[in-house]
Amino acid sequence: MNPIDTIIALFSGERVSHIDTFILAGLALGAYIGLRMLRKKMDNKQK
Repeated sequence: MNPIDTIIALFSGERVSHIDTFILAGLALGAYIGLRMLRKKMDNKQK
């Protein structure tokens, strides 16, 4: 699974397998949670 190709396929209206969609959603959720935790750690270091 190539995430870039999957994103392009989703926005162009092509059919994408459910598994690819769930993997992509999991990656997006993981990135969101990771960035949120990183931002909290950086805010705590500044104080």
